[in-house]
Amino acid sequence: MDEQEGVKLAPGGIKIIGNLVNMKDEVIADAIRQRGGGQGQISELRTDYQILTVGALANLATEGDEEARKAIKMLKQARKKREKYGNK
Repeated sequence: MDEQEGVKLAPGGIKIIGNLVNMKDEVIADAIRQRGGGQGQISELRTDYQILTVGALANLATEGDEEARKAIKMLKQARKKREKYGNK
């Protein structure tokens, strides 16, 4: 797969991030903001995870890291929270 640049996702990582696979090389904090999440959500992440990419966190989640799984879940829910509560 020469087209795949950046983070190489494990098969389980692809499953975890699903349709957000195009964000795999984005830093999780930036990705959450892009999807409408706020600083409050980002602050809930472990400090060292705030600078990791979505793909790296997805790979950690496949290894059983619950904090990484939580970060991916927050990314997926960022848009829903924005639609429900607003972000401005």
